[in-house]
Amino acid sequence: MNKIFKYSICLLFLFLTTNLIAQDIKWEAVAPGVWKGSVGKPEAYNLLTASGATPSVDGLKNMGDAPFPFEKSEITGKLSDGKTYLRFPLDKKEQLYGFGLNFQTVHQRGKILELHVDHYGGKDNGRTHAPTPFYVSSNGYGVFVNSARYLKVYAGTAVKRDGTNVPDAKDRNTDKSWSARPYSDGVEILVPAEGVEFYVFAGPKPLDVVRRYNLLNGGGVLPPRWGLGFTQRVKTLFTSKDVEDEAKEFQDKGFPLDFIGLEPGWQSRAYPCTFEWDTSRYPAPAAFVKDMLGKGIRLNLWTNPYVSPQASIYKDIKPFTADHTVWVGAVPDLTMPEARDIFFGQLKKSQVNIGISGYKFDEVDGYDHYLWPDVTIFPSGKSAEQLRQTYGLLIQRYSAALYHERNQRTYGLVRASNGGGSSLPYVIYNDYYNHEDFIAALINSSFAGVLWTPEARASKTGEEWLRRMQSVVFSPMAMINAWSSGTKPWSYPEVEQQVKDMALLRMQMMPYWYSEFAKYHFQGIPPFRAMNLEEGYQADVKKK
Repeated sequence: MNKIFKYSICLLFLFLTTNLIAQDIKWEAVAPGVWKGSVGKPEAYNLLTASGATPSVDGLKNMGDAPFPFEKSEITGKLSDGKTYLRFPLDKKEQLYGFGLNFQTVHQRGKILELHVDHYGGKDNGRTHAPTPFYVSSNGYGVFVNSARYLKVYAGTAVKRDGTNVPDAKDRNTDKSWSARPYSDGVEILVPAEGVEFYVFAGPKPLDVVRRYNLLNGGGVLPPRWGLGFTQRVKTLFTSKDVEDEAKEFQDKGFPLDFIGLEPGWQSRAYPCTFEWDTSRYPAPAAFVKDMLGKGIRLNLWTNPYVSPQASIYKDIKPFTADHTVWVGAVPDLTMPEARDIFFGQLKKSQVNIGISGYKFDEVDGYDHYLWPDVTIFPSGKSAEQLRQTYGLLIQRYSAALYHERNQRTYGLVRASNGGGSSLPYVIYNDYYNHEDFIAALINSSFAGVLWTPEARASKTGEEWLRRMQSVVFSPMAMINAWSSGTKPWSYPEVEQQVKDMALLRMQMMPYWYSEFAKYHFQGIPPFRAMNLEEGYQADVKKK
């Protein structure tokens, strides 16, 4: 009797343990063709709460309904060791796209990735400026995991012991069809939290999936007209007189110029920043901005968000900053209203109110040795990991609000974004400079719900400069970034006329650009997108 009792207790323990791990998924239809699933206890702070995304209800309704793309029972969620494991089905003919802003690869099946906001380091390993946890299947469905954590993705790499599609074990010694990477019938995602919510998007086409995702996030940004023109970022230590002279040179040479970017030297201190004008280089900021606006040229200001001890706002904002610094500058906890009021209040008072049209927010991505470590404590109680994954979203959201309050549109640059940021008026850029990879990023941006610019800085030859400028013309922001090089569109005389022709073509196509961005905003259609999203494209998947 004692043995039977002990045996029964063991069985009961195993039963309870199994039920603690395997979780029922709670489903909710949130829009036509969009379903939310939740497992365990999802965290209150996530990508969508950080971005403040508000679904485009009309846009989603106009797309019409669609059936759930596969059996819900094929999706599983488990909790173990304080983490959540999600698994989604994958068949042999599927190709996968997405998992963030990748620079070298479009097809993502077979990848193992850690989705982690970072400066791009030359490998598509998940560490990138916009590690959007959203993927699109060639079968016409998509999945978005709404978590502000570092996610580990096994995109068709792991083979379960038991299942309906377990491949045969083969003898490597004698079987030439043996593979080191046998067929996997699942996409598995590890979330380091005791619960998570995720979304499934129906198609039926891959482009429909992307559209539903963008519309759930509010629809794509609709920039002001000037934002789709040409911008020149001038050298770091330019003065107001230097900027005026450069604008005059553009006019004299007949090159279009819609806005000028001022780099760190506009501030009295940078790295970390004061967010105050350097009066030796810009003695009369308000008059300077007004004069440039009178010439039809807007100004965009570079900054990073790290507060110098010499900044006038330092004392007030210090209690609402992290216990670690970046370049010895205080890191505002932008999840706290107090920090936002002080930080964005300074931008509003000394810049936006005098007519500055937008920002370039630098250094909100990485590398790890630049930004705060994961042991950092933020006063809000949010983890350093959560702030790393969402800081780019927060800086975009609340800076854009400065212009929304004025009933104005803005368009700027940012180094980090994430899921939920489709409607935010910013374009991603970085310090990487491989032209081919820039094109791949432009392709992949359409799977990540972000915009990307393959900016031009300098070139080894006139031919290379022309090719880079052609890419610039056909991108979300036509930009020369001359903060270090001082390069001008005409710096390569052998191709000056061809470059000018391309610049003028950009301006002649303005009605087209604006119409395409309107489709992005109202219909969720990316203005720059991969061929993989076009009708008739066939995914190439090698059969195992």
